[in-house]
Amino acid sequence: MTERFQEHKDKLFALAYKMTKSAADAEDILQDIFLAFTTQAVSGIRNPEAYLVKSVVNRCLSLLEKRKRLVYPGPDLPEPLFQERFQHMHRQDVSYALVLLLQQLNPVERAVFLLRESLDYAYPEIAEVLAIEEENCRQLLHRARKKVAEGKTRYIPSAEESSSFINAFLQVCAGGNVQELMKCLQEDITIYSDGGGKVSAAMQPISGRKNCMAFLNGLYQKYGEQLTFKCSAINGENGILLYDKINGHVETVIVLVILDGQISTLYFIRNPDKIRNLQKKP
Repeated sequence: MTERFQEHKDKLFALAYKMTKSAADAEDILQDIFLAFTTQAVSGIRNPEAYLVKSVVNRCLSLLEKRKRLVYPGPDLPEPLFQERFQHMHRQDVSYALVLLLQQLNPVERAVFLLRESLDYAYPEIAEVLAIEEENCRQLLHRARKKVAEGKTRYIPSAEESSSFINAFLQVCAGGNVQELMKCLQEDITIYSDGGGKVSAAMQPISGRKNCMAFLNGLYQKYGEQLTFKCSAINGENGILLYDKINGHVETVIVLVILDGQISTLYFIRNPDKIRNLQKKP
């Protein structure tokens, strides 16, 4: 049974992560399911993969139902996945942009979308997992696809393009050149900052080039001498890590959305619980 679980582990983790937007929750869910699965009699499970997928979806829906009652202080961004720790996920579509888009769906829509689009489940299989009618599955998938399509960016740069842009952006930031920095930002740029109520962060999104420039300049003036940065693979894409120069700890993870050669969105993940798995800078 252990071998069968390991065979599907990456797929199950990706499913749980995209449902919950939390690597920590996904790992906890898989651990619970692994224990339950390995204590089952082999003869009692006719289709191990279907059993595991259904178990993951049900655990995720239960967790998300409980989470609805919690009030999160400020923007609640997905926990980033770091290349060094989640190298095995390179075959799964866990891009940060996709995980963000999925948050626009309610939990059941999200489950239907992922079962169909990521796992290629047929409607009868989805209906069985969620205990709903097939026609309901079709309607939920239609709504989910529409929401995801509306939220997709017009153009996703290649890894080489984004890496080149990020390096240029970091050089501009390091030099404190305000005019050059403005050229990097779209007029309608938005910044989201997630501190989880545990560290300082903007409680509301910051919109517009002028406001975002003031925010970034304020951060630079206050913390510029204390931090160092480097590019890093985050959810299989290029991002930025900000380190404390003294203790080497990661203070902030930055994910960028680049459109037409400019930054359209910046996501600052500062909640210590969401970046605790990062190692110190080598």
